[in-house]
Amino acid sequence: MTGKRPVLAVTPGEPAGIGPEILLRFLHEHPGFRILTVADPSLLAETADRMGISLPLRLWRAGDEVPPGELSCCPVPLACPARPGQLAPANAAYVLETLRQAVDLVIDGHAAALVTGPVHKGNINDGGFPFSGHTEFLAERAGVEQVVMMLAAPGLRVALATTHLPLRDVAAAIRPDRLERVIRITHAELKSRFGISSPRIQVLGLNPHA
Repeated sequence: MTGKRPVLAVTPGEPAGIGPEILLRFLHEHPGFRILTVADPSLLAETADRMGISLPLRLWRAGDEVPPGELSCCPVPLACPARPGQLAPANAAYVLETLRQAVDLVIDGHAAALVTGPVHKGNINDGGFPFSGHTEFLAERAGVEQVVMMLAAPGLRVALATTHLPLRDVAAAIRPDRLERVIRITHAELKSRFGISSPRIQVLGLNPHA
């Protein structure tokens, strides 16, 4: 892969939401990226047609190249047709299956990183699947006990000690051992992945907007 951009595995998320449009618009405006999406090809084709975007769409199989400027698609069929703005609980299994396959693409070395489009947690739950968020799903899929969600921007990175909890439960969930694990993981990742030799970590308040 010398001289090439890394392959990004992308899940468009909720098929009735804005995720498919964001994906297509991004690749249309940034054709140098190598995108391997996990989705229903017909959804992508219909969305592109509705947006007036022309993008080469190719079905991908393990071992295939992922060229820049084309939309390589690992196909997963929708349970029922998707209509913009109209949630269908029947497609909850589809959303989770795209996530499962995309995670496997990264684990198996077919992609360097995972980018996830927005999902509708309520619709997934209505479809009969307990789902609290991407973070917990990825932790279970990867078989790890402790993960840390980080929000990153130039000059500032915020790691969360808790995720997807009612605010009234946050205080009880923040225990010394949990906080120490989060800080240790954050410290190690800031050094190894962000190249910060001496990370400076500040502990903020319980309010998630602190």
